[in-house]
Amino acid sequence: MENQTISPRQFMFIVILFTIGSSILIIPTPMAAQAKQDAWISVILSVMIGLLLVFLYNKIGESAKGKTFIQASTYVFGAWFGRLFSVFYLIFIYILAALVLRNIGDFMTTQIIPETPLQFTHILFLLVVIAGAYLGVQVIGRSAEIFMPWLIILLLFMVLSISPQISIDNLKPVFGNGVVPVLKTANIVVGTPFLEMVTLLMIFPYVKESKKTAHAWLLGGLMGGGVLLLITLLCLLVLGPDLTALNAYPTYKVGEKINIAGFLEGLEIIIAIIWMITIFFKLIVLYYASSVGIAQFLKLKDHRPLLLPLGMGMVVLSIIAYPDVAYFETFVGETWMSYALTHGLILPLILWAGLAIKNKKSNNT
Repeated sequence: MENQTISPRQFMFIVILFTIGSSILIIPTPMAAQAKQDAWISVILSVMIGLLLVFLYNKIGESAKGKTFIQASTYVFGAWFGRLFSVFYLIFIYILAALVLRNIGDFMTTQIIPETPLQFTHILFLLVVIAGAYLGVQVIGRSAEIFMPWLIILLLFMVLSISPQISIDNLKPVFGNGVVPVLKTANIVVGTPFLEMVTLLMIFPYVKESKKTAHAWLLGGLMGGGVLLLITLLCLLVLGPDLTALNAYPTYKVGEKINIAGFLEGLEIIIAIIWMITIFFKLIVLYYASSVGIAQFLKLKDHRPLLLPLGMGMVVLSIIAYPDVAYFETFVGETWMSYALTHGLILPLILWAGLAIKNKKSNNT
């Protein structure tokens, strides 16, 4: 498909940005609604489970020996069943990309530019994503390397600026509602974003020095999960569990409360910048993976001719995906986990088993 490669370091940065992605804004609300002040414990549990998933995906990538998920499916299951198997994977990635695009539109039209029609926000943002996907995975990796230091600086500034308003009492009592809500809530972060990382199997073959990829993927998942833990803690410590559960974008609300020396206020734009950077990389990875996957499915030599028509379809799908933000929060909390579990765990496990059998037969032969 293309001869571009990225380093394990760049892949780690992509994993970090993908993990934070849309989760930085949408995760605290459903978690606080169910686990209350113990939501941060659920995040820790989720990250631990997520790292096990990363370990599984890395094993699949190593077993595929330079093949993407689509190519590996055809290699293991044959031309017909392998392509049918790939259809479910491609549909999952494409729908996920449309939902992420809708997240962008909802946030922009409700918090920053309320007078702008939703579809125009989607089109303008998607044009940049199409340009990035057109340039290829190497440019995506280098861009992640450039933006990562700025992301760290903004996160540190936000934490230091809001620290005077932190109240430890907001985390008490620990396990006040028992252990069951904490365990139930953990599936939210597992579903978004760790099960979604199965998308990165479309980028895995382009990472040079494949022996270091496992370390980069695990470290990236751990650091990204650490940022989600930090954000969840800040929302609980500053707003409290009740206000966190009531606000559609509690992280943005935390940014509004930044007050330095009584005159430097209204710095919620910092949260918006952090989120725009991370969700851009999550969407561009999803968009690139879906276009390359569909090109491989159709046996095309180049994915670039598909970028524009796929974008047009994604804009339409993102608008009809769900009616409002409240519906989306219910969908994430109750339905998405089951859908993501099917495509992020069951399909990869089947492929891993098939690869193990196929490779064993090849070695014996």
